[in-house]
Amino acid sequence: MHLLTKWFGGRTSRQWLFLVCLTIVLAILLRLSLSFLPSPASPQTASFQPLTRIDAKAQRVEVGFYPIHIYELNIASNTYYVDTYVWFKWKGSLDPIANLEFANAVDEWGMTQRAEYEKPVQQTDGSWYQVLRVEGRFFQPFLLSRYPLDQQQLGVTIENSIYTANQLVYVADTKDSGYADTLSVQGWKIAGWKLQNLLHSYPSRFGFMETATNPYSAVRYELQVTRPLSYFIWKLLLPLVIVLASSWGALLLNPSYVEPRIAIPITALLTIVFLQQSYSSALPESGYLVLLDKIYALAYLLVIATIMEAIVTADWIESGKPEDVQRVLRLDRPFLLIQLLILVSGILLLIAL
Repeated sequence: MHLLTKWFGGRTSRQWLFLVCLTIVLAILLRLSLSFLPSPASPQTASFQPLTRIDAKAQRVEVGFYPIHIYELNIASNTYYVDTYVWFKWKGSLDPIANLEFANAVDEWGMTQRAEYEKPVQQTDGSWYQVLRVEGRFFQPFLLSRYPLDQQQLGVTIENSIYTANQLVYVADTKDSGYADTLSVQGWKIAGWKLQNLLHSYPSRFGFMETATNPYSAVRYELQVTRPLSYFIWKLLLPLVIVLASSWGALLLNPSYVEPRIAIPITALLTIVFLQQSYSSALPESGYLVLLDKIYALAYLLVIATIMEAIVTADWIESGKPEDVQRVLRLDRPFLLIQLLILVSGILLLIAL
């Protein structure tokens, strides 16, 4: 306690800077610890559940998807445009297209739906067939906790707005569905696709007493896309590593250069702040830290540790004794190696979690 009182008693600018750095370190550690806590589940007013049983009296309608273009994927607004073929095959008197609803469509006034046939075509097995060319903007809340190593699902969900699942059931046609060979999503790699049979339950009658409470049948097509690893390494991680390496250059200076040893990591700290702002501006507001945020938090801790080390060792060499200079040199090299080890192991650990 006496040593602390003696050290802070002078209230020099370096000592105040040390206190500020220590406060920032504690704040970052607290925020990082909170980011690993499970986030509470958001309430849902409508839920999709897998279709496990088809009512024997329900009219079955096979549905297939074949997207040919996906463009203007906007992470900030959680939207994208899809140009796709959707076909329907059915037997029965109910028209599965008349009351068709795209559940996650945005700006429906701008959506185009063009039937390839003026009227449904009857096939040799007696079933009816119709195919639509659909192009529009769709909404999907993107999960960014793994950004920039995240995988997203670009989905299109259809359901019937009138007939419930005990009257009409959409069944996924996984045999003929897929996506065009020429389909590409700029900045992303296509990892696969899936087609799901779902039930959509609404916990409301929407004010109409005669509205059925049975769930509605739905089909969801999802194209799975991932970011290339090269995007993470070369565009996001490499600039950060370069700035960190420049801050560590202060530890290679002669201990007598006190001011440069403190100024260099402070400049690196400001640069890291601007780097983080550059990628954060392209992401939507969220109440959690993404993977890259955690890596940057680790970088903040390392740079601040360099600043604090430079401050402490500056007091050591004020006496001008050669042994004190050697003492600083003996600390700088291991301190640099430890920081490098923490950076590499920390990034690998955060990616693995």
